[in-house]
Amino acid sequence: MSRSFDYRQCRIVSNLDELTSRRLVDGVFESALPREKVFRDNWRTLSARVRFCDESLLLKVPRARNGRRWERFLTRFRESDALRTFRHIEQLSGMGFGAPEPVLACEQRHKGVVVDSFVCYRFVEGRPAGSKDAGKVLSALRALHKRDYLRSDAQLANFLIVEDSVTFIDFRLKKPRFFPQLQKAREVDRFLRSCPEASELLSGEEASSIWLWLATRLEAASFGIRSLKRRIREWKKAER
Repeated sequence: MSRSFDYRQCRIVSNLDELTSRRLVDGVFESALPREKVFRDNWRTLSARVRFCDESLLLKVPRARNGRRWERFLTRFRESDALRTFRHIEQLSGMGFGAPEPVLACEQRHKGVVVDSFVCYRFVEGRPAGSKDAGKVLSALRALHKRDYLRSDAQLANFLIVEDSVTFIDFRLKKPRFFPQLQKAREVDRFLRSCPEASELLSGEEASSIWLWLATRLEAASFGIRSLKRRIREWKKAER
């Protein structure tokens, strides 16, 4: 059962005892944790495998979300991205799905808004899901949708295979309020784009669904708009 307390002018939610939690928070803020592997370290995110108490943890710092003005404003009414990630991992595990084990989340506020946050969970030893695992991953995604949840960013790369079972990584749970069938279909379409082999595993009902038909066109339009924006940015840079 996770506990919550304040330390270093931060709110901490942790599955560790308070003394160990304080040591972990100190280690993150003081950059004292040995980094075994850095997956991403840019203005958007720090994602690194770190060592703490003879265990491997995954440390994630959502730098962009911590810094955006509108994201900060929203934290007047909700928890930080890091704490919500911690809750979502707990929730997914509670529903019986494979997920990392949450360790600790921390958020620091200034004048009521979050200005810094991070989350740690135990590093999952597994192999990245491949096209041969498409059936298992698609079944796990369907099972989540039956519980009326989306996982966000349902790419093949965001699933691991651990002891022949599917584990969700890099996800946020969302319960769609409007047009849930369409939102679920869009998530399936995103998965199919990352794993075309899975198209052959759709049931006849799924393949002929009007929702999937519409989702495919909406996603194509969305990708097209993003591609156009990227080309415009590149063109503007070249003109300077």
